[in-house]
Amino acid sequence: MLDEPTLDDDDGVSVSRWLLLSGNRLVVTAGIVVAFVAILAALTALGVISVGLSSATRTLLASGITSGLLTLITVTLSINQLILSRLFGSPNELSDRLDGTVNFRRNVERIAGTSTSPTDPREFLALITETIHDQVTDLDLSSVDEEAGDYQSALASYSGSLTDSVRDQDDTIGVLSKIMGAEYAEYMEATRYVKNEFEDEFSEGTVSELEDVLELLESIAIARQFFKTLAIQQDLARLSRFIAYTGLSAFVTTIALTLLYKSSSGAYVQPETLTAVVLLGFGVIISPLAVLIAYILRVATIAFYTVSVGPFVPPKEKSEG
Repeated sequence: MLDEPTLDDDDGVSVSRWLLLSGNRLVVTAGIVVAFVAILAALTALGVISVGLSSATRTLLASGITSGLLTLITVTLSINQLILSRLFGSPNELSDRLDGTVNFRRNVERIAGTSTSPTDPREFLALITETIHDQVTDLDLSSVDEEAGDYQSALASYSGSLTDSVRDQDDTIGVLSKIMGAEYAEYMEATRYVKNEFEDEFSEGTVSELEDVLELLESIAIARQFFKTLAIQQDLARLSRFIAYTGLSAFVTTIALTLLYKSSSGAYVQPETLTAVVLLGFGVIISPLAVLIAYILRVATIAFYTVSVGPFVPPKEKSEG
């Protein structure tokens, strides 16, 4: 079967996983800003660039950077429109969404044999995987065929470990990261194969149990796409808010730095102080773009690694070079 791309090959938190997915976005933003200022400071110290009195810094601040900040504000408004378009709807549309969610939860509750299901994404997904584990463990497939027995033990191990790892997560992003792989889709196909291949040898109860397992595996696919929607909408909402905060700070900083330079070749601060002030000011100015990069990295990563629904999974991404 095809393997869906993964961020890393072990259970540890790699640098790429932290940067692209699990890391605090404000910490990633701060890292980008610090790296940017450090690079500018190093280039200034080496004499490669200059922000002194005779440089083009004043012109850059007064024209290019200001227009760039206004563009970011426009991007923020576009993001807000995107979020609002998903939240609004007519009563019929909202009712259909609610009915779909309620029916999905009721179906899981029926198979799990519980009167209600958790509202927390972590516990809801754990209920699905725990039920899969219980259902498949109760079956006796090894007596029918060795291949069916291997499938049973593999699915029991997968669902059991997934239940434990999901419950260890603290937020929707963490839960989503545990079902980004192609395993659920592979087990969907394996369940269909075992059911269709050995249906004549199984009892009606065993066939019914396998159908329930298949339905629960399909529920993981649905839950994954729903959790992805929640995570992306929340991130876009935070992104628009933080761009508004940092954009205002950057705009004020741009005006202040521009006014530091006199119309002639002088400045209102000492030349040795001017370089440090301008570099720190550039750090504030770059912060809206750093916020945008930090959040877009995670949104794009989630979208890329959850692009498939059900048994159709993309080939593993090949590294170039």
